[in-house]
Amino acid sequence: MTSPALEVEWQFAALDTRPVGRWLQSSAPDGYTVEPLAAQSLDDTYLDTPDWRIHRAGYTCRVRAKADGAELTLKSMAEPQEGIRSRREITAPLPGPEADPRAAPGEAGAALRALCGRQPLEPLFRLLTTRQRFRLADAAGALGEIALDDTAIPVAGDEPVRLARVEVEVDAAALDRARPFVEALAAACSLGPAGTSKFEAALIATGRRPPEPPSFGPETVDPSMTAGQVAYAVLRKQFRVFLQNEPGTRLGEDIEALHDMRVATRRLRAAMATFRPFLSPRMLAFRDEFGQVARALGEVRDLDVQLERMDEWRAEFPAERAHLLDGIERLLRKRREAARRRMLQVLDSRRYERLCARFATALRSGPPRSFAPGRTPVLAVAPDLVERRYRKVRKLGDRIKKSSPPEAYHLLRIEAKKLRYALEFVGNGIYGKPALEFSARVTALQDLLGLHQDAYVAIDMLEELAASSGRRLEPATLMAMGMLAERYRAHAEELRAKFPQVYRQLGGPEWKKLLRLMEAQRPLEPAPARARPAADRS
Repeated sequence: MTSPALEVEWQFAALDTRPVGRWLQSSAPDGYTVEPLAAQSLDDTYLDTPDWRIHRAGYTCRVRAKADGAELTLKSMAEPQEGIRSRREITAPLPGPEADPRAAPGEAGAALRALCGRQPLEPLFRLLTTRQRFRLADAAGALGEIALDDTAIPVAGDEPVRLARVEVEVDAAALDRARPFVEALAAACSLGPAGTSKFEAALIATGRRPPEPPSFGPETVDPSMTAGQVAYAVLRKQFRVFLQNEPGTRLGEDIEALHDMRVATRRLRAAMATFRPFLSPRMLAFRDEFGQVARALGEVRDLDVQLERMDEWRAEFPAERAHLLDGIERLLRKRREAARRRMLQVLDSRRYERLCARFATALRSGPPRSFAPGRTPVLAVAPDLVERRYRKVRKLGDRIKKSSPPEAYHLLRIEAKKLRYALEFVGNGIYGKPALEFSARVTALQDLLGLHQDAYVAIDMLEELAASSGRRLEPATLMAMGMLAERYRAHAEELRAKFPQVYRQLGGPEWKKLLRLMEAQRPLEPAPARARPAADRS
């Protein structure tokens, strides 16, 4: 019922399409045939949510009226490369132009429902196009289609804005075969690349503008600031990143959008934990609320990571046995679909909507002046914040042995991540290069521990799948899963052997240099009275 495709086309701006039509019918280069097709009258309405969620996900949403109903098209936006635009296109039928596009069947409808959530769809503008079409072929067969479009963009209270475009859409595999023809067409008809797509031209003509990226106040950090001001600057930046990645996370095509949104959530919560003594109880209450979002995002992200490993796993088996892992992939994809449904329920909830609205308001208001601890100079407290995290890492790390259980390595990884975040929060703008140099040592440790944890997560996942779904898997697949688990155990042992060398770097000159700098910049006069630091519940 739906048809995902890759649209590959040259787009040219034209003063008048009529000379192009005459050239196509009388002067086509040798080796090519151009066959006229029936003309079309196109009536297109473009839509988006009030917050332009579809546009922010990198797509346009179009409903095209047709004699027998209508058609929904979601098309990715892309800048032209050497005059060629390559865009993903998903279409689905609709009963009519007035039908709710979110009710469309298949992939197009599912993508639109995921993007919109509870937001309504609103029309942006309308395009009315008269299209002349020609089929293009060469001696080897069909290449694609040429469209000469004369488009009117209705503008309220004024004459329609008119566009003339020449588009040559070809199969991706036929680009090189079609290129000489397109070059001859452009030269003969004095055509230049279209600087904007029809969508972009219509935005300009109708005065519609996508919203600017959200701003919640200053995000820069410098040594003159208070601890509360630094905390708010960090939270503003991470919340902006969080919201910017929400549309892509909802759409689900690019797993990096989900990853970035999840990381932003982690940094939000880590910043609230790091600056806990200097944030008001009202602000700290948001940390638990973001925890629900973090869990929903994390469930999908963890399955994305496992699915990414499928190619790696298959590469470890002879080609004739790689199919034994197909059953595992089917189970993981089914689980991911269920996890995505749960995630979208969280993102579509009124609770999530209220959380974002209230948190945005709190960030714009800034640190409350009535909360005295927040007015403490950041240079007076940053050394303690970093050293406290450092001591926790060293306390756990010094106990680690090659025989330590995986949980001990995992706990150290968590504390190393908190230390790295703390260094990021005060490194940029306050301690600069020394903080970043030491952060690189912490990152190296965290990366090694992350790979170690990933190995045990994979082992646990394989064992759990075997226990819960073993009856649905071939015996040979179960044996393959056991082999993979053993390989992960061996990899974990290799990582444990590398741990001492990487861990020793935390006590090296980079830490001593940073410590001296932090203490040297600590104010000599006593810091203003502040609340006693609460126990770290992060």
